[in-house]
Amino acid sequence: MLKRFRKKKKFSIYLGSLAVAPRSDFKRYLDEWAAFGHEDLDSALRKQLMEIFELPLASSLDQPKETDLGLDIVIPKFQSGDMWDISLGDLGFPLAWRPKVEVAARIYRLDTGKTLHTASVTAKLSWRQYFSKLFTWRTFLRFKPMFDSSDLNVLLQRACLGLLEKLRKVA
Repeated sequence: MLKRFRKKKKFSIYLGSLAVAPRSDFKRYLDEWAAFGHEDLDSALRKQLMEIFELPLASSLDQPKETDLGLDIVIPKFQSGDMWDISLGDLGFPLAWRPKVEVAARIYRLDTGKTLHTASVTAKLSWRQYFSKLFTWRTFLRFKPMFDSSDLNVLLQRACLGLLEKLRKVA
């Protein structure tokens, strides 16, 4: 009951770093091949992250105070969705994967560097949305990739909202 009367500290949050981890999975090659040089998904996601988290930079502080917190954001995994038909002679089967973006964050004290909390959220395109996009002219003619950065940006925004909600509950 006495917790209610204690005065809460007001924290200031500064942006530490934003990063998109390089992909090392096999789907990376399939996504690059399907894009036909249309766009670089890594840089598109990093640009969108910078727009979402418009905070003052932690590096701009000379003397951080006890109430100054840093926020590091990273995209450890992402994939653009696609569908391929694999044929081995008379035997054939579809290979399908949905777009997915995972976002992770770390909140830490700027004066000591001590980590206070970490969280991660993954956002995937639903199968219903995936199949509705599958039956379009864009997919049949393949003049553009099935899913591009605008599709991943929607998932990135959804993941960032979920991440902020998790971080808000902790604070």
